[in-house]
Amino acid sequence: MEALTEQGAVICFPQGSVPSGSGFEWDLVVDEGFLQATVASLREQFASARTRVCMTGMSGGARMSSWFAARHPETVMVLGAVAGLRAPPVGILERPVRVVAFHGTSDRINPFGGSGTVRWDQSVTDAASAWARANGHRTEAVQEPVTPRVTRLDFGDEDEPGAVTLWVCQGAGHTWPGSRLPIFLKLFLGQTSHEVDATAEIWRAVQVGAG
Repeated sequence: MEALTEQGAVICFPQGSVPSGSGFEWDLVVDEGFLQATVASLREQFASARTRVCMTGMSGGARMSSWFAARHPETVMVLGAVAGLRAPPVGILERPVRVVAFHGTSDRINPFGGSGTVRWDQSVTDAASAWARANGHRTEAVQEPVTPRVTRLDFGDEDEPGAVTLWVCQGAGHTWPGSRLPIFLKLFLGQTSHEVDATAEIWRAVQVGAG
């Protein structure tokens, strides 16, 4: 994402508030206000950040982004969710949010079909369908095989406000499509798809929405 600053983007990497191992996790409720304040600060500092924003994250960051985007559709124009898309906590959004999501079918941490836990209680396709419903789009996806191992599911046309796109990466693990991992992380997180670039697709959605 940092490279997008060369194309005029303002990029910020906020951090969750809950200590976890050597890092931190997000608290959906507690950290919502922190993210609101972060967006307000960016808008004060950068003129190009004064429009609706794109919020993106992976795993827990995607869950937090899903929560915040649904709670603040007046702020978030595009939701980019990698390995962690969750259904919006509201039935119908007051303003549609464009959703671009990615998930590997061999994700062991956040299984594609759901795991029955409180944090991961639904499949990724059900979460995408719920976003489509909240945005006023059809809840049945049009499937398009992009490569032998990547399928694109579209809920609505991508140039429509609130359209939802889910990229399904066969055999990929808990990884960011298009990225590079050290070998020890690859062993733990699984394979990375290089047949789609998540960063490029999210940025493309931002540009289409801004246009």
